[in-house]
Amino acid sequence: MNKNYYINYIAKKFERHFDIEFDKDILNYKLDLFAKHYSLNARTLLTKNDIIDKFENYEYVFVKHYEFIDENAVNEFMHFLKKVSEEYVNPTKIHMSTYINGIILYDDIKDEAVDIIKKFKLSKTFLFGIRGWFDTRLLAVGLNGQDIICNREGKRVKKVYQITP
Repeated sequence: MNKNYYINYIAKKFERHFDIEFDKDILNYKLDLFAKHYSLNARTLLTKNDIIDKFENYEYVFVKHYEFIDENAVNEFMHFLKKVSEEYVNPTKIHMSTYINGIILYDDIKDEAVDIIKKFKLSKTFLFGIRGWFDTRLLAVGLNGQDIICNREGKRVKKVYQITP
């Protein structure tokens, strides 16, 4: 499978709920795909104007292709995700959650890089959870055999990024 097929497959899967951009440059880092989702939910009492509370959720997907992944490539991508979390996560009064999904597409990977991906953790709660939280999911998708390596948070969305017949 080639990277363009996979990127188009993911874009097709996300197009209903995400705003999708191809070949996007974010923080001087060139991505193959960028997708963002925003939802605002509110509970009302009797009418639309009687709002009890409301909250917003965000989800961002950053997809980057590497032919070969070693420790340097993984560390570079993890550093990018840390900078993105500082830039994109905005804990306001109505913020509930932000999920940052970092997807690395690869043709070949070193064993040391696999260990780094599995151990990666980046999450934070704001004001003891009252202002919400953010979690970072890191997944590495192999284009040769559909292998998916992920961190702990990434296991929750692993099936989303698998190609199903």
